[in-house]
Amino acid sequence: MTSETAPRRRRTKRVLVAVAVTVGLLSCLWVLWFLSLRVFGDEGALPPKSRLPEVPAGASVVDESTECASGGCWRQLTVAPAAGQTPEDLAREMGLTEERKLPPTLFDPGSVYVGARVADGRLIVHVGYE
Repeated sequence: MTSETAPRRRRTKRVLVAVAVTVGLLSCLWVLWFLSLRVFGDEGALPPKSRLPEVPAGASVVDESTECASGGCWRQLTVAPAAGQTPEDLAREMGLTEERKLPPTLFDPGSVYVGARVADGRLIVHVGYE
């Protein structure tokens, strides 16, 4: 063993321990966030905007709002279809012909529901925590 090998191994070991501790702490924080959403997040919690479905080219968002009722709160988008497209066709293109449940993600530990309905020639998309 050379004189440089021992310090290099100690340094590598420290770096690995620091990385393991950081990953462990971040994992614990994520679990606590997940649990807090499950226990306390039903009434006023909103999913992040990143959980909203992507609007295809040609269609446009004409309104974005937050709605609340006795079951909790949700994000709502009003989307105008592209010229010559029906709201039903837009719903099919966006995969919103029926309400679906999306699992937690790395940056949002809650399960969300995504659904849509047609009103006044537009597609009303809603996303909320389950």
